Amino acid sequence: MKKRVLVVYFTQSGQLNNAVRATLSPFEKDENVELVYEEIKPVTPFPFPWTFMQFFDKFPECVQGIPCELQSLKVNPNENFDLIIIAYQAWFLSVSIPINSFLQTEAAKTLLKNKKVVTVISCRNMWLNAQEKMKASLLSLKADLVGNITYVDRASNLTSLITVMAFVFKGVQDKYLGFMPVYGVSKEELAKDAPVFGGIVLKHFARNEYSGLQKELIESGAIKIKANLMILEGRGKIFFPIYANFISKKGTSGTKERRARVRSFGIILPIVVFTLSPIITVISRVVPLLFPKKNKREMDYHSNNFLR
Repeated sequence: MKKRVLVVYFTQSGQLNNAVRATLSPFEKDENVELVYEEIKPVTPFPFPWTFMQFFDKFPECVQGIPCELQSLKVNPNENFDLIIIAYQAWFLSVSIPINSFLQTEAAKTLLKNKKVVTVISCRNMWLNAQEKMKASLLSLKADLVGNITYVDRASNLTSLITVMAFVFKGVQDKYLGFMPVYGVSKEELAKDAPVFGGIVLKHFARNEYSGLQKELIESGAIKIKANLMILEGRGKIFFPIYANFISKKGTSGTKERRARVRSFGIILPIVVFTLSPIITVISRVVPLLFPKKNKREMDYHSNNFLR
């Protein structure tokens, strides 16, 4: 009898889908495995490309974990799976609204209870806080997070900020302005690394033994953490809930009463990132020298799957 794997994912542009398919290519080739793909679909689809206001108007609900209405799952929640893959993007240092909405459903409670879970993240570059929220959700659902794989844009933080805005607001999928790098995870990186990561997961899956999975994934390069981004995320983790609450006090998503506050956030955020990034980069080079043990402890923690 084939062992069954459920893949839960949400994608807009198709980039995450590419990462998932490349990662699971070893599973696809294994005759002893049955893969079941479940695409999470909001009742009201999220646009791509976004307008400025559409994008930033989702910030409060995303940070506060307010769910959207989803279409019914195709899979029967009572079906049994030997492993569940959850593939998601990080939005505003949080789990994307569609995947977070799924995690709050009764179907997720049934599907994920006592199941082994591997997460696959594809995003610009900041995913640590989103994964913390994912860990907490899985823990509350009594799921066992055994592995995590990350795919991030390799460009510098400021460069990727420019290219992601061109990608999100204009749908630019080539070199922006003709010379800036293509936004996202490169096809070459996926072709080279993703099957390796997937092969590691498959090996442990076949044995039904996951104790050394994350360690092996880390050693293979599946986790990508930069000290400067870890520090910048730490600041954002404090600031984002405050501003999300500030916007929400004026109304719910789409209401005209909060448009001014949404617009101000959309202007302030890039300015803050451009201002702080050079400063944080310098600090991130000093911190490991002044506090080597603390820095290593934080890097090790975020590389692994337990929740403190």
